[in-house]
Amino acid sequence: MKSIPKLNVFTKVMLAGSMLLLGSQLNVSAETRFPTSMEVKKIAGYSMRMTNEDGGVAEIVKYNADNKKFYAINGYGQTIDIVSLKKLEKSSGEVQQLQKEKSINIAEAVNTGQFSYGDVTSIDIGTSHNIIVAAVQEADYTKNGKIVVMDYDGEILKTYDAGVQPDMVKLTDNGKYILSADEGEPRTGLEQEDPEGSVTIVEVKTGKVTQVKFNDLAVIDDDVHIRNNGTKADAVKDFEPEYIAVSKDSKKAYVTLQENNAIATIDIQAGKVLSVKSLGYKDHSIPGNELDAARNGKIELERLPILGAYMPDSVAYVNMGGIDYLVTANEGDATEWPEEDSTLINVADFKDVKDAIKLDPGLFKGMTAAEAEAAFDKMKNSAGYQKLEVLTDRGSDAIYTLGGRSFSIWKADTMELVYDSGSDFENITSQRFPDVFNWSNDDDEFEKRSTKKGPEPEDVKIGKIGKDVYAFVGLERIGGVMAYNISDPENAQFANYVNSREFSKAIAGDVSPEGLEFIDANSSPTKKPLILVGNEVSGTVSVNEIQIEKSHPGKRK
Repeated sequence: MKSIPKLNVFTKVMLAGSMLLLGSQLNVSAETRFPTSMEVKKIAGYSMRMTNEDGGVAEIVKYNADNKKFYAINGYGQTIDIVSLKKLEKSSGEVQQLQKEKSINIAEAVNTGQFSYGDVTSIDIGTSHNIIVAAVQEADYTKNGKIVVMDYDGEILKTYDAGVQPDMVKLTDNGKYILSADEGEPRTGLEQEDPEGSVTIVEVKTGKVTQVKFNDLAVIDDDVHIRNNGTKADAVKDFEPEYIAVSKDSKKAYVTLQENNAIATIDIQAGKVLSVKSLGYKDHSIPGNELDAARNGKIELERLPILGAYMPDSVAYVNMGGIDYLVTANEGDATEWPEEDSTLINVADFKDVKDAIKLDPGLFKGMTAAEAEAAFDKMKNSAGYQKLEVLTDRGSDAIYTLGGRSFSIWKADTMELVYDSGSDFENITSQRFPDVFNWSNDDDEFEKRSTKKGPEPEDVKIGKIGKDVYAFVGLERIGGVMAYNISDPENAQFANYVNSREFSKAIAGDVSPEGLEFIDANSSPTKKPLILVGNEVSGTVSVNEIQIEKSHPGKRK
């Protein structure tokens, strides 16, 4: 079992007060009130005119403040679509239908005798150099990908070799560096080749390319999880960099290692890994950390003897009060392919492993030993929990699940947990959309995701509105975007939840947010802040306008 983070301020308050209120009551009603403090309304939309239940259509979307256009990746269609927002009008009651100006056929542009297009995974905009950068993977999963530099019209200016399977590309704020997170997944199993994960750093002025590998064992904390019972020596292949955030001074990169439940910090100029720190586990026995872990035909958030691996996908950086923070969307991700190679599968249904679990009640801070054992016995003997997806490589002293079903705020230098949204996402979605609670993004089955990863937070973006700082979090499964005021990072406040999915059928409206983009009022064509959402299953981009209504000071309930 890995270490569990120290209790944050919010958790300590909840433990002190809620235990007196709840006593031994483990079930929590989904009728918790979450008042909104901002108005968010969809004012425009763009459709790529294709859907795919497996995703990959409208994925990452980026806005160019210079020309007021957004660039949206269609990995499934092998293009980058350019859509203008110049004529976008303020909210008028009708949703405006946007049309693309052109599509960049990225596959056609990069294919050569030496390189075969596999996928376009990410883009970023650099207004200081008037460029777009894209991460493109090779068709052969073992070969290096490309960082492609283009002008605003999509004409290729230069390409650089990235590591294997670049999955995310990021420009530093000062425009000096381009970085890519190179996942290096063993897509045909360990018996073939397991590529080394890396971070590519391109110095724009000189063209110097540095591949940063995870081969310095001294900077990897002892509690960082290495899969397949591995040691630190295996980290160079086991780590699969997912997402990158960069500090405001452009000196440090923070890289999520999702499957390892860890974040790495890299010195960009030196091209050196400074640290790799585990994020620990979320204690779902604590009041405020309830979850619906049973598929039993009803909404039932409970405190249970479960430890959730945060496993963030995206990460965002923000400095508040002179302190560097990281904000994570705690998605969770299993290692389960290829199916024929069981050495790579680290998840199983609870029913298949429950008898091997020897619960250690001391791991749970929100329950007495008797309460933990009673809840565990109830889970073992109730049909609703049998298909709960659990991790099989974290130990047998607890039930370990994937993802936090939340977003978190961490101190960037120590990875100390400052705030977690707890059970908010499931409480709010159950309150606003009770008839479609925990739907997935490819079907219309009630509560299907309860035994998986719940709403599954995917992307997070930070935006400043007036004097306040907000976090916007996309929910991949049921859909929609959560907004929180995080100006006081230890006491983040729910602001709104907007969901433009249409629940008349499995795939309708805006389904499966993959990438978000915040546009501040000064850069917005409507002069109000906007949130763009790339929805990868429906193949749509939604444009949402933000208007602050009122503030709700005080402690979080």
